[in-house]
Amino acid sequence: METVRWGTLPEELRAMPFTLRIMEFVGLWGSWANFYRFALLYSLGIMDIVFPKIFLGIGSDDVTAICKGVAELMFELSIYCTLAILAAKRKTFEQVIRGLDEIFREATFGEESNACYDMIFKLNQTMRKVFRFLVVYCIYAPFAFALPSFLISHWRFWSGSEPLICELPMEQKFYGLQIRTNFTHYHIFVGISVAAYCVCAFLELIKVTSTCFMIKYSSLTYRLVAEKIRKLPQKDGSKTKVTVDDLKRVVELHRKAYKITDLIEEMCQVPVALEFLFCIMVWCLNMIYISQKIDLNLINVMIIFFLSLVHVFCYSYLGSELIEEAAAVGTAIYDLPWYEHSAELQRYYRLMLQRTQRPTGITGVKFFVVERTTFFSVVQMAYSYYLVLKDVLNKL
Repeated sequence: METVRWGTLPEELRAMPFTLRIMEFVGLWGSWANFYRFALLYSLGIMDIVFPKIFLGIGSDDVTAICKGVAELMFELSIYCTLAILAAKRKTFEQVIRGLDEIFREATFGEESNACYDMIFKLNQTMRKVFRFLVVYCIYAPFAFALPSFLISHWRFWSGSEPLICELPMEQKFYGLQIRTNFTHYHIFVGISVAAYCVCAFLELIKVTSTCFMIKYSSLTYRLVAEKIRKLPQKDGSKTKVTVDDLKRVVELHRKAYKITDLIEEMCQVPVALEFLFCIMVWCLNMIYISQKIDLNLINVMIIFFLSLVHVFCYSYLGSELIEEAAAVGTAIYDLPWYEHSAELQRYYRLMLQRTQRPTGITGVKFFVVERTTFFSVVQMAYSYYLVLKDVLNKL
């Protein structure tokens, strides 16, 4: 391991280097002069998908088409609402990134920080693999989403089906075009829609990597603090000698880790709450569709269903991990031979223990804590709402 010098931080130790490159390209990071790129992409998705669904309607009286269309709208809103909040909270996001880099610089400073260096390096390697996988998904998913309906429509056209009813990738109207019955209008719509789906996939890449990676890096900060605490008794070859300066640095590192978590909570609490709310609606409506109709459009329905499932599960898993890593700092302190140390040192230990006893994690606008049990509660809630809605539809 190359010793990290103060004031420098190599790329393999920086927070979210791959996401920040994408965000800089789109105008959400770096120079504000490029923000127009994000505004253009955002507007394209809104005008091609969200606006027509909300103001022009679904364009079908079929219950399954309505359920599919509303579920698609909820899924898209989860992307665009999160990106809007992320853009509005840009200064807070910058504070998070600067804070993470500062913590990583302090944790890897000095010859005794090999373990911390390895933790950050390995996490960044894992994040690189996840990021590459998501990039591949963003390249191919929009075309895979549009392909089934496109093939069905062409099969109906060339087989001479009368009347011609084209299948749409998403259930919606589109600015006066006869996209369900006019083959030319249909191709115009599909071409514009695929471009919009590519934009949505690109924005989803930013959404997922920015929010999930922030929570993951926040968990890492507590792992670094716990590692620093475990290393304290081994300094200078002694099992009990701990200096006040060493402990002060760890206490300050712990404070900064909590500050990062608070900033992330400020940014993510509304997007996370909306994600859980929208996912309940998406799952409920998609289950209605599946119970009523089985066709090739089921591919599109299942894509949205599983993407929503993965999003909520990732938030829940990472939220639990953050809670556990924050609590592990207290365990690391208890494992020290603190009873052999001076009263001054014990005062700093008590300060850190008091911090570990405060609730630490991500919440949905303070209404619920994001953890694994929340995921199972959401699944049960969605299924319960599905049964109620299904019963109501059967009585109509």
